[in-house]
Amino acid sequence: MKKGNLTGKVAVVSGANSGIGLAVAKKLCEEGVKVYDISRTYKPCELFAESIVCDISKDEDLIKAFNQISAKEGKIDMLFCNAGIGIAGFVENATVESIDKIMNVNLVSHIKMTKLFLPLIKNGGKIVFTGSLASVIPLPYQACYSASKAGIESFSRALATEVRDRKIKVITIMPGDISTNFTDSRVKETNDKNDKEQHSIKKMEHAEKNGKNPEYVAKRVLKVVKKKNPPLRVSVGGTSKLISFLVRIVPTKLLNFLVRKIYI
Repeated sequence: MKKGNLTGKVAVVSGANSGIGLAVAKKLCEEGVKVYDISRTYKPCELFAESIVCDISKDEDLIKAFNQISAKEGKIDMLFCNAGIGIAGFVENATVESIDKIMNVNLVSHIKMTKLFLPLIKNGGKIVFTGSLASVIPLPYQACYSASKAGIESFSRALATEVRDRKIKVITIMPGDISTNFTDSRVKETNDKNDKEQHSIKKMEHAEKNGKNPEYVAKRVLKVVKKKNPPLRVSVGGTSKLISFLVRIVPTKLLNFLVRKIYI
């Protein structure tokens, strides 16, 4: 098999029924990859090997999906931990149930998913997490989302060291403002009388809706997974590379000041 050739490989993608997950899964299929989609809602794609209904935040669903794929394939080459949800609003307004849910779906579920599928991932395989620039530039009124994505990046970096001897590569994709249905699906727990909160959320939504499309992200992901030695972290979309660079050189207090000026 030629370097970079993905034909015949097997991939599992969480949240491949829409947005970035769907775009990535379709790109993989075009490259000859056998794709298994595990998503909370059933939206089959004729390109996929199978679409499995699975709420990854429910252990029984996740184990059932794993057992189905394990029985059919016995091993996989790539695992894409992509599914995610968002909450917008002042953290004081967030319900305990929403906080638990976002941490479970965005972080804990993908840790469990990784633990389950690791025995199936053969040497030379890839594990790809969909993170966010919000993990390095935490956003006001998206504190819980930012925290969940920061957790994903920390987990992925630690995991990369653990699986190094098995020649498994771990990558975190960090999109900036991307135009998907994620914006409209985000849960809002807000106070209509808080003008700063309302202004900030509207500004973020406007930036997302005018951002790059998910296919742009998918093309970048495809290039990365074809590399023998991919980077641990890849920034994608708009000014994301510049932002990632600034994070490394600008003092944290100044970064928070700039975020406040931009969003509040």
